[in-house]
Amino acid sequence: MTFGWKENRSPSPYFDLKYYQQSNPELAEDEFPLAHYVRTGGGRTGRANPVSNTSWFTPRAPSGEQWASVPSACHETSTRTVVIIPVYKGYDETLASVYHALASRGGAPYSLLVVNDKSPDPELASKLEALAADGLFDYAENPHNLGFVRTINRALTELSGDHDVILLNSDAYVFPGWFDRIIAHADRHPDVATITPLSNNATICSYPKTIEDNNLALEVAPDELDRLAAEANAGESADVPTGVGFCFYMRRTVIEEIGGLDAQTFKIGYGEENDFCVRAMQAGYRNIVAGDVFVFHSGSVSFAAIKNENYTNGLAALAKKHPSYDRMVFNHINADPELRLRRNFDAARLRRALSGCTVFVTHRWSGGIDTYLAHEWAQLKARGEGYIILRVHEDHFVSIETDLVEGLFVPNLKHIDLRFDFAFVAEFLNSLSPSRIHLNSFAGLTWEWHRALLNCLGALGTPLTYIGHDYAPISHYYQLLRPDNVYEGPHPTLERLTEWGRMKDQSGSVDICDPAERQAVYRAFFKKVERIILPSMAARDIYAHYFPEAKLNVVEHLDHLPETAWAERRSDDGIIRIAVVGAIGTHKGYDVLLGLAADAKNRSLPIEYHLIGYSRDDGLLGLQGVKMHGRFSTEAEAMAHLDAMAPDMMLVPSIWPETFCYTLSMALKKGIPPVVFDLGAQGERVADLPWGKVLPQSLAAQPPVLSDALLELPIAELWAKRSR
Repeated sequence: MTFGWKENRSPSPYFDLKYYQQSNPELAEDEFPLAHYVRTGGGRTGRANPVSNTSWFTPRAPSGEQWASVPSACHETSTRTVVIIPVYKGYDETLASVYHALASRGGAPYSLLVVNDKSPDPELASKLEALAADGLFDYAENPHNLGFVRTINRALTELSGDHDVILLNSDAYVFPGWFDRIIAHADRHPDVATITPLSNNATICSYPKTIEDNNLALEVAPDELDRLAAEANAGESADVPTGVGFCFYMRRTVIEEIGGLDAQTFKIGYGEENDFCVRAMQAGYRNIVAGDVFVFHSGSVSFAAIKNENYTNGLAALAKKHPSYDRMVFNHINADPELRLRRNFDAARLRRALSGCTVFVTHRWSGGIDTYLAHEWAQLKARGEGYIILRVHEDHFVSIETDLVEGLFVPNLKHIDLRFDFAFVAEFLNSLSPSRIHLNSFAGLTWEWHRALLNCLGALGTPLTYIGHDYAPISHYYQLLRPDNVYEGPHPTLERLTEWGRMKDQSGSVDICDPAERQAVYRAFFKKVERIILPSMAARDIYAHYFPEAKLNVVEHLDHLPETAWAERRSDDGIIRIAVVGAIGTHKGYDVLLGLAADAKNRSLPIEYHLIGYSRDDGLLGLQGVKMHGRFSTEAEAMAHLDAMAPDMMLVPSIWPETFCYTLSMALKKGIPPVVFDLGAQGERVADLPWGKVLPQSLAAQPPVLSDALLELPIAELWAKRSR
């Protein structure tokens, strides 16, 4: 509590510090995240980690009835491969592993060899002897403790004949069909020396997150994960520099050529399989990970005590014997060729859980869209309906997300590069068979991929809903602001839009294109859209000017804000307190607020500006006297700030014709007189409000005149006219 979180250490397996900090950007640098979790009820997401609050299953020794139900796996003339389980300790884990190897065999041509390295657990040794006596598997016991590596070498040279082998840890659990899929890879690729399956706990072969022990349970049990792997990655593999010994196929001809494990260098059991893989590559062979097999691994039971003790020694020995090994693995991890296997796996799980759901397409930026979508998602959740989010970002990337099903953690569907995986995204959307595509924004994509996704969605044949949160179909100037942030009016001509494109672009837009092409593409797309929704008449009128043939529906966004008491104005002390709420960029009126604050400071006006949220440059606003209240995580938190400061009015300084304006909704909910410019939805919504004020948009560029207009407002009269 004092130091750990400052050192980036999580307080428990269920509280992911990094995830929580990223999910709650309003956390102050010196704020203890766990305290924030308790105080807020879980922060923005209500979660302490992105996966679940449940651990994977705990292995238990099988019952007598279960042992009686499994077939024998003793060596036969038809045996092709020997599965070797080295045993030392871990009663429940070991017996469960042996049981799974037997129960999952079916008619597969492998025998099971259990080698007891002089276990210190007499109960475990006795049980294994009894099961072997019943003819369930081949069994051998070392005359004295040899250690892991020499135990394996004894099994390779003395006990497994001339067969290929699979080393299976005594805390690893296989499922039906596993062997057939592994051996199919061996048959397809005769130059492969070793094969490792995917697992929850297997370094570079780990799933769903690589190089991590995935100890929190996903939404499906491990055996179902294996079935999904078989479906998602049928026959698929990736080359790796090293396999992982928890479940490790070794080709006999390679063993005979390069020798077994190096018991001299790796005496106790860390690094020996890595060394074998490097030697195999040096001899011209490959090592692969099988993407269509998932083996559950609880992690280092038999040799847990000595693993930590010898981890560093093993690494040092490996680096000494193979000086290029560390760099080779480092380069492999950075390239991450297993990503496509994990990505296919994630997609299969998502299809399984949410086939037929609604797909929301939106951007990664913050703003009113987030508020709108949070409400839409909450309604779907309340009805028990599924959804996923296709989030576009960084020119040519999309991320597929969902927070609907606990355990449905799909981290490999983030940062999908459309330049290489557009077909993957298109196929995924098609195979998901969504009930509806809900298109909100492509902001953040270049026009090439903006257009490509429009065409893709239009071709799916899925009912489409388009929400006009901005004016993206008209121009890459989404707010209809000129590059120098001047608003020319609601209907700039194609000639004017083209002329804007010849100016130096200050908008930061990445999907710059000829406005004529853009409007033509959207005109064709809108013919395929079942419903086009605009949240205000002002927005509808702008869309109708450019797309007169489109059927446009005006549906105001619902009041989703929490119930709250109306604000009370503090007693008149001669200071006019003006609140501004939100993320204030240029289009939201940053220059207006900066100019007003500077004018108030220069002329010593009795006006005090407060920003609840953040801006393009908080520091500069602060220098001009704006009182900064910081970011808020929920609308309820923002409204609590309003209660605390008790403003005389709320100014919406936005200089573009907003399509709805959620900030204005807060003012109306709290009963604080709103002041807006005469454009867009903000002007439309306040025009007939007796206790609000609409000012000419031309005042936005005249801070002294605007300041005087604010000072002249009949504030007491506006408060007196309030009515719900």
